[in-house]
Amino acid sequence: MRRAIRRFVGSLTGTKRYMFLIGLLLVCVVALCIGVYIQFFYKYSDTDPFMIGINIGAKKTEEEIAVLKADFNSLFTNSITVQTSNPIIANRIELNNQNYVYTVYNLVNEDENFYTVNAQIPMININSKKVKEINSQIKTEFYDIANSIMRQKEGYTIYTVSYVAYINEDVLSLVIKSSLKEQNKAEKVTVRTYNYSIADEKLYTLEELIKYKGTTVDEVQATIDKDIRTAYNNAKIIAETYGNLYERDLQNSMYKVDHTDTFFLTQDGYVYIIYAYGNKDYTNEMDLIIF
Repeated sequence: MRRAIRRFVGSLTGTKRYMFLIGLLLVCVVALCIGVYIQFFYKYSDTDPFMIGINIGAKKTEEEIAVLKADFNSLFTNSITVQTSNPIIANRIELNNQNYVYTVYNLVNEDENFYTVNAQIPMININSKKVKEINSQIKTEFYDIANSIMRQKEGYTIYTVSYVAYINEDVLSLVIKSSLKEQNKAEKVTVRTYNYSIADEKLYTLEELIKYKGTTVDEVQATIDKDIRTAYNNAKIIAETYGNLYERDLQNSMYKVDHTDTFFLTQDGYVYIIYAYGNKDYTNEMDLIIF
């Protein structure tokens, strides 16, 4: 190898040697500039050190994951964050300076006798058959419910809806959280997520996002099992002092990766799995898995 290198360098004479040295110098300058940019200016250097497009997500400690979980509710800012190195190629439904996700219904209304409604309901602004289906589901589940509450003339109901959206290269993730408090019933908190492939015009499965992240189903399943077991044990301890809490069924197939349907990808490259028990029952209990 060394002889081959010496032979190659020795063969460079005259103009060839100068061109080689200039080329080598340019490569060094470019590498230095990229290194400086990643170190000091690239927003996602901690999670995407090679700038490969999508943030893979650096490994966080258990304490850091706990902070992310505690800050979950603060994510819902009724806005979208875009992280992409390539232009987004998609036809929009609304062209009047509307983003790829925006608040299409802003329902803020109150009747002191019957209801309080504060609902920011989003729409995905992409013209495709699948997105039309998603937008129709969102309207039915959130807008129609808010409207029915504002027409009621008995009891008292508090209803809130908020959302957050992210675009990571090809992945558009939309998360919608609602809270429903009816008279003497327990608060019901629901979370719906949609992970849409802009290029393929389809919804991503959790298995596809796991592959996208460069991890394995077995690793994620182990994390789910561990975190749900911990939540189950903690609930048992708390229940001894404060009474019964929502009881998790550890044998339920909902905790299997291939049955998990509520998840999303943030702009920092982390996948959140959400087991929002209010999606089916009257409770605000939920478990978060982050990887």
